Amino acid sequence: MDKNREKENKPSRFRATFRLLQRLTWVFLCMLFVSLMIYAGNRFYRHLKVSHVFQIKTVTISGNHILSKGDLMYYLGLDKPENLLNLKIRALYGKLMAHPWIKDATIHRSLPSTLAIHIVERVPVALIMIDKLYYVGRDGAVFARMNKDVGCDFPIITGPRKLSQLSAYQPLINEAVPLITEKTSQIISEIHLDLSKGITLITLNDAIPVKLGLRDLKQRLHRFLVTYHYLRQREIVTKGVDCRYPDRVVVKYAPSRPGKSSSGGKA
Repeated sequence: MDKNREKENKPSRFRATFRLLQRLTWVFLCMLFVSLMIYAGNRFYRHLKVSHVFQIKTVTISGNHILSKGDLMYYLGLDKPENLLNLKIRALYGKLMAHPWIKDATIHRSLPSTLAIHIVERVPVALIMIDKLYYVGRDGAVFARMNKDVGCDFPIITGPRKLSQLSAYQPLINEAVPLITEKTSQIISEIHLDLSKGITLITLNDAIPVKLGLRDLKQRLHRFLVTYHYLRQREIVTKGVDCRYPDRVVVKYAPSRPGKSSSGGKA
């Protein structure tokens, strides 16, 4: 009986071994096929990366008003032949964002040979005097040295004397920048920052110091503008304006003769 059972088990064992070998062969063939496809695809992609078909022929740059296309092309290294597929978009984006005049950027590839770049430039609203004159953006960022191409027709922020002091003054700069509008930039020539006393404006035509302090700056600025308009209409010469009081604006009049000094008024 045992011998008969052994004879019956031999074919079944053989069939099981054959099936296992069959499966292993199929797995091996599939892996070989996948490896060959990956190798062929990699070789083909390498060929495309050096192919003249995908060489960049057209670069469009939009959103630039201050920066020229030629300067940006040179800065990005796109003034030399480059394959579109070989271009590292993340590195290109990082380089764009490292430029002091660029606030944001988008990059788009269009096969076979076109690269489109759109940038958002920083718009200067003021200058700040530190060791030299730098531009200040609408977001309060100090981003680039003044240059003759952009110009210097902006209110000047003073206070910090070294770049190392800039971080301490940054919150006050952020408070001062919203005070600069199209209207106030025609009246204000200087914004002086003091970490303890706050913000003092200097008027453009008559160099009147206007103390705003540290709080309620927009409301105090509005009261000053109303008072300043009143004083200019009546040609009243003043030496200073203090808007730090909650219910009034104090005006220091210029004396018309020795001995006459100041008085206060409500806005």
